[in-house]
Amino acid sequence: MEREQHFPRDVAALEAIYAFVCGFFSASGFDPEDSSTVQLFIEEIFTNMVKYSKDGKQDIAIRLRRKGDVVEIRLVDFDVQPFDYARAPAVEPEQLLAQKKAGGLGLHLVRTMADRFTYEHTNGNSMVTIEKRLGG
Repeated sequence: MEREQHFPRDVAALEAIYAFVCGFFSASGFDPEDSSTVQLFIEEIFTNMVKYSKDGKQDIAIRLRRKGDVVEIRLVDFDVQPFDYARAPAVEPEQLLAQKKAGGLGLHLVRTMADRFTYEHTNGNSMVTIEKRLGG
């Protein structure tokens, strides 16, 4: 099972993205309780694409695919400069919390919680792929 949709590069699109994820979970047979993890992953990568790919003008594509008990999440940002999310500097959560500064933990959480996290930049398009085993 696979679904793909394009969303405007605006954080206001998050509500529609959450609905897209919930619809996928309903149709794919995954436990709806597991959708919050996928929503967290997408929210973090999507908002980073919106905030930091200032040259991007096109909608961002989000594809969800069921591969057995694994959900594959792919976000594609079109016509943007490369930024390798998989190689972004590691953070120390304790330091960020001590600084009482907002931001910086989301990407760390995604990388630590995901079973697989990859980045590609081809023909001007940035693609982040995340895999997460669910249901166990």
